[in-house]
Amino acid sequence: MTDVLILGGGISGLASAYFLSRRGIASTIVEKQPRLGGLIRTDAVQGCALEAGPDSYIAAKPAVTELAEQIPGLSEEVIGANEDNRRIFLVKNGGLVPMPKGMAMMVPADMRAALASPLFGASTKQRFLRERHQKARERTTDVSIAEFVRDHFDDAVLDMVAEPLLTGVYGGDARNLSAASVFPQFLEYERRYGSLIRAVRSERKQQTGSLFLSFRHGMQTLTDAIHRATSPAATVVSGEATAMEHDSRGWRVRVNNGWGTYRRVIIALPAPSAARILERADVELTSELAQIPYSSAITVVVVYRKASIDHPLDGFGFLVPRPERRQLAACTWINTKFPNRIAAGYIALRGFIVGQDAEGLMLGGDEQILSVVKREFARLMGIDAEPTFHTLHRWPASMPQYVVGHNARRNRIQKLVAAHPGLALVGNAYEGVGIPDCLRLARIAAESIVLP
Repeated sequence: MTDVLILGGGISGLASAYFLSRRGIASTIVEKQPRLGGLIRTDAVQGCALEAGPDSYIAAKPAVTELAEQIPGLSEEVIGANEDNRRIFLVKNGGLVPMPKGMAMMVPADMRAALASPLFGASTKQRFLRERHQKARERTTDVSIAEFVRDHFDDAVLDMVAEPLLTGVYGGDARNLSAASVFPQFLEYERRYGSLIRAVRSERKQQTGSLFLSFRHGMQTLTDAIHRATSPAATVVSGEATAMEHDSRGWRVRVNNGWGTYRRVIIALPAPSAARILERADVELTSELAQIPYSSAITVVVVYRKASIDHPLDGFGFLVPRPERRQLAACTWINTKFPNRIAAGYIALRGFIVGQDAEGLMLGGDEQILSVVKREFARLMGIDAEPTFHTLHRWPASMPQYVVGHNARRNRIQKLVAAHPGLALVGNAYEGVGIPDCLRLARIAAESIVLP
């Protein structure tokens, strides 16, 4: 009998093993992929550090920075994005228009900049002025982000700002995503102030440091460091769990072709995978987990010779609103956002294809997908040069969708899990999709484990 079994070797599973190891508790990690880290992966190609998944984390959430301070040498690797050039462009009428400064998501904190911006028409600007007089309200039911944004602004703000900003995080539809789960801070603003504009202007704090943090040689630095710090307390087993059930001794789990018994099990897998494994143990819990929808993504990093690119790359990149979108949803200008990541003489652009567009291309060949991205770079940036090399990663069903009613489902899941001593669920399907959220839940799960 093993003390703790962790299903999944992504950031949540690795972090769970790490926090357990700090308490002197050994664990076994089961991972079916040939590498640990899940969506966090950095490809080192010709002197460039090219991210396959997330390229940074939000500095305001402290979990990653706190963990980095615990692992010797890791905090010295933390870097900020290039704040001197932090601005985002949005595609409008086929051209790139800068996001007005002072935007807090879809809310203009700098009214002068918003009213002067060509991104918004006259009716939208009039709506900004009227929104400042909205009265406080407290919602008793969950609503979609689309409905919430329309209550304060108009369809132009929803289509041109809110939806594109959410695309890279959720890859979903604002008509389905939950305002309470995705925008809890803005719902609190609405409850206290009524007007979101008045709220962000009142609550705005002077920013110090970078909004986004990462690691000098890429985000995989984090997962590699956690893995090293966890060894030898955590044993990694290559394989897949397919079923589990509870008996008087603990949890019986089928891994590969054999059953083992464990005192505690932490499931750090996507919700549908967790549902399949738990089918024998709890049909109701399985049903709740299976109903959490997921979206897909494809990331393509295209690297050019610097001499062949005329574009100024004077920002972090651009977002493509749905009315302007063909297949590309966003692009990061890596040289500007993280200059140290790209070798001298190269320009690297990272394209994102998400949702139904990604699912439609998922089975296509690499050249087909690369052609889509190159065509969009030509259309939106005027780039007709041939790339020197590229990386391409498919991430099917990788982004959980916090749809309307998600908080209620999460609460039901928590109650069902609490009825099973020795079981914990961690990951980005429950209380936050970011890396800091995954670390926070992993720490809580590890601290809740009490062994006889």
